[in-house]
Amino acid sequence: MRQIVALGSLKGAAGASTLALALAAAWPLGDGVRPVVVEADASGGDLAVRFGLSDMVGLLALAAGARQGGPERDLDGCTQEVAGGLRVVVAPTGADQALASVAEVAACPSVLRGDAGSEGTVLLDLGHLGSAASRELARVADRLVLVARGSADALAHVAARPEWLEGARPELAVVGPCRYSESDIAQALGMERDQIYLLPWNVRAADAFAGAARVAEGRWRRSSLARAVFVLARRLAGADSGVSRGGLCGELAALGSRALPGPLVGRSGARRSLEKGGTR
Repeated sequence: MRQIVALGSLKGAAGASTLALALAAAWPLGDGVRPVVVEADASGGDLAVRFGLSDMVGLLALAAGARQGGPERDLDGCTQEVAGGLRVVVAPTGADQALASVAEVAACPSVLRGDAGSEGTVLLDLGHLGSAASRELARVADRLVLVARGSADALAHVAARPEWLEGARPELAVVGPCRYSESDIAQALGMERDQIYLLPWNVRAADAFAGAARVAEGRWRRSSLARAVFVLARRLAGADSGVSRGGLCGELAALGSRALPGPLVGRSGARRSLEKGGTR
């Protein structure tokens, strides 16, 4: 069965969609199966417009299969490929359809996991964790990564995390500039240091995943964002068992750019749908 890694924010647009795509590009392919990014944002999807895809093929169709008790392998039939070879299941753009689709999938999460013969990983982009359906999907995930900016006010929302997260052990990806160390954040939020990841936000590289720019493969591989996401992807995939974070960074440096995947090459001139500040 597939592993589910969910990403979502407790406040605003923190960059969960961009991070999900970047993780998919950096994901270790130990089983030879590329991960699938499932856009399950109850407020409406952006990826269909961002990359010129059909939103009738994605989450809407997956939800219909869940409602009708369709085959659990239908996830593959709802997947489209974008530039760079990334596989995505896009949410409908309209909020009403998106919320209904997320609720259907939350009621039957086996459509994400598949059957005993299903392999690979689902990177579940939940956007803002404001709806009951989004929270239900977050609870059934194998790993939950909260995404937040590095300012004090953004981190305060994580510190005041809601009751539905009680008992959970979410991880935290802090994107962009941050004046605090991982240890400082862990202490302030009542988390362990190994639950915190600081991700530098290389604007040019991130814009490629936002469909707003092109980035050369070499530039992507050399970017601080690519290297940080590569480390995070390996940790989430369990591919660094027994390797310390410092040791993993050293391993990455020794391998050089050959260890990093090629970038997503965004469509030139593609507009960002419903984005605010380019951080979706």
